Amino acid sequence: MIEIDLLVRAEFLYPVSPGLPVIPNGEVAIAGGRILHAGPRQPEGHWAPARTINGSGRAVLPGFVNCHSHAASLVFRSQTDDHAAKAALLEVAFRMEKDITEDEWALLAEAGCADMLQSGITTINDIWYAPHRLADTVEACGLRAQIAHKVFDVRLHELWRGDYTHHPDIGEERLSDGIAFAERWHGAADGRITARIGTHATDTCSAELLRTARAEADRLGIGMHIHAAQSVAEVEQIRAAHGCGPLEFLRDVGMLGPDVVLAHLVFAGTGDLDAVEESGAAYAHCPTIYPRRGRYPPLEDIMARGIPTGFATDWMLNDPFEGMRNALNAMRLRLGSPTALSCAKALELHTIGAARVMGLQDEIGSLEQGKKADLIMVDIDRPHLQPYYGDYAALVYYARASDVVTSIVDGAVVVENGRPTRLDREQTMARIREKVPGWRGKLAALGSRAVFGPGCPCCG
Repeated sequence: MIEIDLLVRAEFLYPVSPGLPVIPNGEVAIAGGRILHAGPRQPEGHWAPARTINGSGRAVLPGFVNCHSHAASLVFRSQTDDHAAKAALLEVAFRMEKDITEDEWALLAEAGCADMLQSGITTINDIWYAPHRLADTVEACGLRAQIAHKVFDVRLHELWRGDYTHHPDIGEERLSDGIAFAERWHGAADGRITARIGTHATDTCSAELLRTARAEADRLGIGMHIHAAQSVAEVEQIRAAHGCGPLEFLRDVGMLGPDVVLAHLVFAGTGDLDAVEESGAAYAHCPTIYPRRGRYPPLEDIMARGIPTGFATDWMLNDPFEGMRNALNAMRLRLGSPTALSCAKALELHTIGAARVMGLQDEIGSLEQGKKADLIMVDIDRPHLQPYYGDYAALVYYARASDVVTSIVDGAVVVENGRPTRLDREQTMARIREKVPGWRGKLAALGSRAVFGPGCPCCG
């Protein structure tokens, strides 16, 4: 008998490992936070586990990897979904972000981490405000994260007026804060937390700031994270200022490389994609947000070029199953083909594909011997999943985030019975509810189009 810490059994096991199909009656054996075995069930008595989790009515798969997220952005839920992309960012989000306190960002991060974990997301790549506070929560709740401080040198709250003036003092301060975060947290929580330098976007960072940020990332030995070609306004601004596309601009300032995560690429031109392909930079594709904005990135071209690609949630809606379905539906409609993207490929892109984007493919993203034990269990004994035949479509097209009942990170159970084990979800939600009237009033002052309820300061 082989002594192990945890034995996780499955009615259907989805290893997402090259050449390894779905395995009926599978199991995952875990010791020291790593996988000893992920495959067919072994004879009784083969393992001597400290704990066994029953697999009846359960599908087991790698934890979802979210390669571009904003865990604390929840304050804007429902407030930008009916806006054009430019208005959503410039007129609502950017104008309000400056008025959210660090304690409020910390509270929102708690809610965001709980949401991620109970949705089956076990790893995030986050760029936002108050990164130290997010890291505190990540360390406590058991999530795995790469975190970056949001670095820029414009006044984001003035972009809606068309003011793209670069202010070196803003950039220096924010980059200094990002460096201090990286120096404090990179490698923390037994390696669960790592850092990146998070230059916000091509139009909110000057060439000088990007060059300096690249040099600091190299000095620290960490990667970078940036939004690129996400809006028409951004592309127009970069072309007016530099005479090229936004990714060509990043190439020209020397920022692109294999350790760079690029979010969006919605409006990337051929020259932009050439620059990405030549550099080896990776692409975070956020399939849920694009249909809301009415424009879908050229995913088929990006993947055909061999650019490392993975799925992400971006902000507000952290349901990886809905994200995969959005990608499947969008690609099949765009190309007029029911085989444009397969369910197996969609699952790969939200697990090992996203891990590859983050440079973590050797540690997470698939269930293989020697990898870190990051996995989830999905309750397949639910009416909307019956009859459950076990193929990829059964999982990808019909499961929901709420079907996730167990999440395991580094071999530790961090979600059980659908609830985070290390976060007080009820206390966090109660504190969020106390804050809603104030946030609602700020949004109303910015002209939010949402319908407000009784007691709202703007309604009297």
